[in-house]
Amino acid sequence: MKLTHINVRNYKGLRETECKLSDFVCAVGENNAGKSTLLQALLLFLNGTKLSKTDYYDPIADIVITVTVHGLSADVLARLTDEHRAKISPYIDAETIVLARRYSTDGSSKLRVITRVPIDPKYGDEQLDLIFKGKKGREIAEVLLAVYPEVAPREVAFAATTQKAAKDLIQHYILALPADQTTLSDIPLPTGIDNSIRSVLPEPVYIPAVKDLMDDLKTKESASFGKLLNILLDVIEGDLTDTAETFEALRKKLNRITGEDGVVTDDRMERVKAIEKTIQDNLQETFRNVRVELEIPPPEIKTVLSNATIIADDGVRGPADLKGDGFKRAITFSILRTYVQLSQDVAWRSEPEEGRPTREKFLFLFEEPELYLHPRAQNILFDALTLIARNHQVVVTTHSPMFLSASGTKTFIKVAKRTAPEAPKPFGECYPVDLTDIAERDAFQLISFESSNVAFFSSKIVLVEGDSELIALPHISAILDPKWDFKSTSTNVIKVSGKGAFKRYREFFKRFGVKVYIVADLDVLVEDFDKLDASERATELRRDLLRLVDAIIDAENRLEQPSPRLLREELQRDRARVLYEQLGVARRANDVPSQTRILDELFVFERSKPRLVLLADNARVDVLALKRQLLSELRSTGVCVLERGAIEAYYSAGVVGDDKPTKAQSFCLSVTTQDQVRALSDQIESGGEQVSELEAIMRTIFDG
Repeated sequence: MKLTHINVRNYKGLRETECKLSDFVCAVGENNAGKSTLLQALLLFLNGTKLSKTDYYDPIADIVITVTVHGLSADVLARLTDEHRAKISPYIDAETIVLARRYSTDGSSKLRVITRVPIDPKYGDEQLDLIFKGKKGREIAEVLLAVYPEVAPREVAFAATTQKAAKDLIQHYILALPADQTTLSDIPLPTGIDNSIRSVLPEPVYIPAVKDLMDDLKTKESASFGKLLNILLDVIEGDLTDTAETFEALRKKLNRITGEDGVVTDDRMERVKAIEKTIQDNLQETFRNVRVELEIPPPEIKTVLSNATIIADDGVRGPADLKGDGFKRAITFSILRTYVQLSQDVAWRSEPEEGRPTREKFLFLFEEPELYLHPRAQNILFDALTLIARNHQVVVTTHSPMFLSASGTKTFIKVAKRTAPEAPKPFGECYPVDLTDIAERDAFQLISFESSNVAFFSSKIVLVEGDSELIALPHISAILDPKWDFKSTSTNVIKVSGKGAFKRYREFFKRFGVKVYIVADLDVLVEDFDKLDASERATELRRDLLRLVDAIIDAENRLEQPSPRLLREELQRDRARVLYEQLGVARRANDVPSQTRILDELFVFERSKPRLVLLADNARVDVLALKRQLLSELRSTGVCVLERGAIEAYYSAGVVGDDKPTKAQSFCLSVTTQDQVRALSDQIESGGEQVSELEAIMRTIFDG
C-alpha cells in the first residue's frame, strides 16, 4: 500500500494545503516555506505524537491531517484481526480509504476515517447519544418513531428493544441516503483503536536535517539506525527458517496455542503455569469470579532485525545514534549506498516467499539528504533513493537541483510562503509539479541545473533572449528602485534559446507556481508572436498594426529582393513545407483566391525586415500610437516588448565592446543614476501617469 494524497490543516505554517503523493516525492522551496512541516505532518499522521500550543497555526482550531491510503488489497487487509477487518471494510472503496488524524487543542489526537455523513445534525453521534440517553425497552421504539419516523416502519421500530438495535436501523438508513443529503466528514475510527489498523500502514523512517534540541518532534521521532538497517537485513529473514522454528517452539513453551480447529493446547513450561496460577489465586481472594491468563509475546525475527544498530569507534566506542549529526548523516549515506550496491548483485537479492504478501514496509521521510555531500555524492544518493522507492515510499525535502533530472523523478511539490488579507500571518502552500507529460526533447533542453535552481527557489522569473538582457536588466532595475533588485526579491532572469522557446519555458516554469514574465525584442511582433500566448485583443491590435505597416511598405515600395541564403533558409522551414502542400491542394481545386493567400503567406518573410524598420521608427506617429496600444496590452499579460528594438538600442553613447556581453558590461559601468536610466527610453503612459518605458517594464515585473 502507499499514501497517495495529503491535506494538512492548521499545522505550524501550513494553514491549509494539499498535494498528491507518489512513490518518490521531492518537496522543494525556500527556507521557512513549510517543506519540513509537510514531512512532519506525514509523521504525525502515522505516529500521533502529542503536540504543544506552538504547533497550531490558529491556537483555537484543531489540526487535521488527512491522508488517502491506496492498495488495501485482500492480502494487505489479512494483516488485521477478523473483528477489525469487518469494521473497517465498509469504508474501503477500490482498495482505498481516507483517514484523518485530528488533534484537539490540548495536543492529543485520534485517528479517524473520512466518509459521507448526513447533513442533518440529528443523525450525528452526539445527537443520537443525547436522544436515546436513559431510554430502555419500549421507550426506545417510541423515540425512534417520534424523532426518526423515516428510518423504519412501526412494526420494525418496536422490534428494536436496545439502543444498539435502534442505532443500527438508523445507520442502515444513513448508508442509503442520496449524495445531496450527505457531506464528507471525519468520524471516529470504527475499530475504536488507532493501533488496530497500524499493520496496514507503512512504518515511518524520519531522518531530520539537523537535530534541534528545541524541536521536540525531531528529537523524539528521529529514525534509529535499526530501521535503516532493516532495508538491508530484510533479505536475510528468509534464510532464518531454523531460527523461526526455534521462536515458534519458544512460543509454545510460553503460551497456550489455539489450533485451526479451535482446540486449545497447553504445553507451557510448568513454572509459567505456576506463575499464572499463583497470580490468579491471589486475585480471587478479592475478585472470586475473575479468571486471568498470562500471555508472553516471544521474540520475532522482524523485531530482532529492526533493533539492529551500529557501534562506532571514533576514539570513544558507542552507538552511532549518539554521535554527531555530520557523522550520522555519513553513516546514513553509507547504508543507502550499500543498499544500491548490493541490490545490483542478483545473488544477494531474495524473492518473497510463496504466499507471503509483498509490502511497502517503510515510508522514508528524509530532510535535505544532500547535506554534507558534494555534487557527485548527491547524485549517488539520488540513485539510492530512486532504487529504494521501488519498494518503499520516499518523501524528501531538498535544496539541491541535482534531484531534478530529465531521466529521474518527475513529481515534485514546491512549497512557497504566501500571504492573504484574511490570514493573520504568512502560510505555506503546496504546488504540485508534474513533469510526466513533458516531451523528451523538452525534458533534456529545459531540465538543467540552471533551470531547476531558479524553478525551485524563485517567486518570479523573467525570460529573455540573450546575454545582453541577462546583464543589463538587473542593473537597470536596481538603479531605478532598490525594491526592484532582482537578487533581493527572489526574481531571476533566464536566457532562452530564441523567441521560439518562450512558450515552452513559460509553461515549464509555471508548473512550479512561479510568475513568469517575458522581455522580448521588437521583432517578436513580426515573427514567433504565437509563442507569447497573447490575448485576443493583443492579437487583433497586432493584426491592425501589421496591416498599417504593410500598407506603408506597399505605398513606399519598400520590398527588397531577398538574398539567396535567406530564401533557401526560409523555404527549408517546416512552415514552408506545410504551405506548399496547402498550395498544391488549392491548385488542384483551381481555388485562385486561396492560392494568392497562401503565396502571400509563403513569402511573408520578404516583409520581415521592412516591417521591423517601420515598427522601430518612432517618428511614424500613426504606427507609434497603435504600437504602444499593443505593447501596453501585452504588458498587462506579463509580456514586455522593447519598443525600440533590442536592448542595445537603449545604450548610451560611449558603450564599447567587441561582443554583446562586453557591451552590456560597459553599459552597466557607464549608467549609474536614475536620471541616466530614465533618459534611455521615451515617456509612455503606465498606470495613469507618464513614466519612462523601462520603468513601465520594471513596474510590470515587480509590482504585478
